[in-house]
Amino acid sequence: MLGSHSKLSIAQIVFYIPVTATALYLACYRHKRPRMAWIILTFFSIIRITAGILVIISEKSSSLGVSIASVIFLNAGVFPLIAATLGFIRIIVALERNMSRQIRQCLVVSRFLFIVGIGLTVAGGALEGSDTDSDVLIGVKLVKTGYIMVVVFVGCLLAMQGYFWTQRSALSVTSRTILTSTALATPFIAVRIVYLFLSVFQPTDLRWSDLRGPIAPFLTMGLLMEYAVVLMYLITGFLIPSWRNIEKPEILLDDATR
Repeated sequence: MLGSHSKLSIAQIVFYIPVTATALYLACYRHKRPRMAWIILTFFSIIRITAGILVIISEKSSSLGVSIASVIFLNAGVFPLIAATLGFIRIIVALERNMSRQIRQCLVVSRFLFIVGIGLTVAGGALEGSDTDSDVLIGVKLVKTGYIMVVVFVGCLLAMQGYFWTQRSALSVTSRTILTSTALATPFIAVRIVYLFLSVFQPTDLRWSDLRGPIAPFLTMGLLMEYAVVLMYLITGFLIPSWRNIEKPEILLDDATR
């Protein structure tokens, strides 16, 4: 008989299958470069489907490797969801030709933080499954460092969004729509990050355990927060005009390659 976490995982898989198809449609057909937001949402959806499968297997298996893989996919998978916001910011930068040079530099820094953070998290998660105590200790430190990078990464995203709000009157309608969407998604992302930090920095408190803890916190602070952000971002993809309806779409293509 399936446990509570497995049932939630089945619902998660069912939810993300159409999400993957929709994100692919937005990335490959409705929008052209920069389409980082839609590509990342596709990647995130695949991670969540994989995580759901691993959780189901882990409840039926005593394999430590499967449990570790489940935790890595559940926790490190939050990075792409946050990074989708970076993809939307790239669209704003591409649309607004007179954007501050500092914003473009902040984009580069944010991308670096994202790559390093997810690398540290995955590497640390792998070491946590080691038989050697020293490796486990190093793994824990790497994971915590990776999640601290998340905070810095989110700080950069919030700083860029704050700048855009100060310039809102000068932004195009498309940019204002994107800015509103990311602002609405921010509280949900914040709750998800809080749950992530509780599970990482209070590992002995089973209330915050993705695999062994109670369902309510995992559902309300984890899964539902992600569902809300994903739906907001997908809807935004249909609210903003497709590349065919944007005057001089080559502007987007040129700026996206910079």
